[in-house]
Amino acid sequence: MSGRIRSSCLRYFCVAAIVVCCSSLPNTGFAQTRLEEGESVKVMFLNSWFDGTVLGKDKNRYGVEFEFAGTMKREMFERAAIRKACEIDALDLARAWESSNGKFKIDAALKSFAGDKVLLAKTDGNEIEVPITSLSEKDQLYLKKFKKQFDDATKKGAVPAAVPKLPPIEDFGSPALGDIGSMIGTGSPSSLGSVPNFYTTFEQSGTGFYFARDRQQIVAAIPVGGPDQLVLMTARENNFQNRGVEFQSQAYWVSLKQKKMLGSVALTPEDFIVDYDPRTKRLVSIHSDEMRGQGDQDTMTLWSLKPGDTQAEPLMRWAISVDVFDRSHFAKLITADLVLTKAARHTYVAWDTASKSIAYTFKSASFFDAPIVLTADRKSIIVPEDGKVSVIDALSGDLRFSLPVQDRHVSGANVNASGTKLAALTERHVYVWDLESRSTDPQVYEAPLIGSPFASRIEWVSDDLLLAESSMERVLYRLSLQLPVWSYRMEGAQSWLNRDPLTNQVLNGLFFYVAEPDSMRGSIAVGAVKLPGPQVDEMTSKLNRQSLMLMKQGVRIGLKLDKVSDPGSVQQWLSEKIQANRWVLDPNASIQLHAEMGVGKTQTETYREMGIGNKTTSVTFTPHFASIVIKQGDTIVWQTGTTTGPPPIVSGQNIQSEVAKSEVPQLDFFRVVKIPSEIIDPKYSRGFGVSKLGLRGVEVVSTTPPGRSGDPQEEDRKSDQERRDSNTNRP
Repeated sequence: MSGRIRSSCLRYFCVAAIVVCCSSLPNTGFAQTRLEEGESVKVMFLNSWFDGTVLGKDKNRYGVEFEFAGTMKREMFERAAIRKACEIDALDLARAWESSNGKFKIDAALKSFAGDKVLLAKTDGNEIEVPITSLSEKDQLYLKKFKKQFDDATKKGAVPAAVPKLPPIEDFGSPALGDIGSMIGTGSPSSLGSVPNFYTTFEQSGTGFYFARDRQQIVAAIPVGGPDQLVLMTARENNFQNRGVEFQSQAYWVSLKQKKMLGSVALTPEDFIVDYDPRTKRLVSIHSDEMRGQGDQDTMTLWSLKPGDTQAEPLMRWAISVDVFDRSHFAKLITADLVLTKAARHTYVAWDTASKSIAYTFKSASFFDAPIVLTADRKSIIVPEDGKVSVIDALSGDLRFSLPVQDRHVSGANVNASGTKLAALTERHVYVWDLESRSTDPQVYEAPLIGSPFASRIEWVSDDLLLAESSMERVLYRLSLQLPVWSYRMEGAQSWLNRDPLTNQVLNGLFFYVAEPDSMRGSIAVGAVKLPGPQVDEMTSKLNRQSLMLMKQGVRIGLKLDKVSDPGSVQQWLSEKIQANRWVLDPNASIQLHAEMGVGKTQTETYREMGIGNKTTSVTFTPHFASIVIKQGDTIVWQTGTTTGPPPIVSGQNIQSEVAKSEVPQLDFFRVVKIPSEIIDPKYSRGFGVSKLGLRGVEVVSTTPPGRSGDPQEEDRKSDQERRDSNTNRP
């Protein structure tokens, strides 16, 4: 006999079984169909289901033989722990049903309610839909009592809710992930779409409610807008500890205007409900069972759901590949029929559910896998890449335009609410393009205190304010000052709830986030606060930028060379730069400039031949890097670097040899690198005050520069370690 069956096969768990375990749910009092000796069944043993054979009955218990750990076992079980074949996907155990005229009788299990009809699963394996009025008076009484019990138990979270039956899994094809190429080209910049009107109804507000079950966990907080200022809160439950019971995933309609939860939608278990589009009335979920076995397939489901409705209709389900590193399960609705997903690191696939095929694929050329952004009008995709920002037409997958930057890595990019300004964050700068001018020349702002080569998020608060990720905080950066001006922190454990982009975002100047008023009882709250909040403008409007400089004329600095290939030349070049900045070279100074060179791990890249055939060739390359880090003790004051990588386009018969030409030491970096003569003290890296985001909205907690959050030395050591680790994996 086979062993454990997949939990997804037991989508519903019968109420009668829970009656035995839960005294709060009374029995209907109607007898169930007996098990016969020799009958094949499923039996619950140690929280898993096994195939078994009924041996006989002793009073109210049945003997069942089944295989466990390679050996045959014989155990006695209550009826509630055993399933006939027709009961596996049913709401209750099988019983005898009779027509109102007494001419027809069947043994079957109640599978679902559908208005004035019921669906019955017969013991012979067939299903039959029957009008309730055609059943006997006894059966109608049973259904009336059962439905009331079931509804009451569902509201209490004692039993799983009835959920829609999913359509069969379809195969839309599998993208050859290794053959997906990066976007190449330039194009002409143009404005992107503005925030739709239905999002502009939101005002600063917040409210909380209780999940249907204490164990449900938040997946996403999706602003929907409209007159009621709706937010769709979605949750799921890890059913591993529920003794085979499969509790539903759930979506909750929350009104920030009325400050209450208006209703909920039950979806199938193990679904991550990740996106909703009120215009197309489509919902998308990813089914990813955390206890899936070898060969089990992740799937995606497209649903129809009107704003405020409490029942969703599954339209299509298909097999997908899910990025195992993407804990936020990236999936976005482009149109009613087009869904964009992240299939692997750097790699995205758009699924056309109308034609049941792959519409397009693309690969971001971002070594640190910076997050892409779908614009609020769902028409464009912003892709941060190494050395550029690309904008893709979300409908066709075609490149609209690419905008180059002078820095190596773009860690995040986004567009403002009107769609007229595009910002990109790099390791040292913020680049801002005026898209209305159609110019490729950006305005460049110094931003080493919030800059990062690693994947990050950047969002527009206003046309002068950007909100950037920074460790466990958010930092507000003012373009007109070229400075971080304020920090925002979450209350305690709330910071972990908001690390996922699905649970927090900036929309039209409002910051949406979630919180737990009472985590032990399954409560959740959603807040929308207007940034920057109290005292920020007053505190930062008269800042003197010059007074904040740590590195300036006359400062003393030492020079340390770490593994450079030509120490004499590097010493001369960097000494000249120190002198040109009017700094004083002093080997014993507390501030030291560290110069380093090295070689990363060998990597593989795939090139596609242009023209007919699309022949692909895989090559290897070994990156070479060089870096400069200025430190005061253990604190990083400023840093920059460069790495080599495979060229985007190569020509010739021997592609490997062409790629190898880029595998050269980056000694010349130290000759051409520009080191600013003035560098702001890193104690201002988080701005000039701190506000707290939580159940009471936004509150000022400090009006002094916070420096780095937590232990500054520990964070600097972490940043330094991240830099060293990245040097072994750079492109």
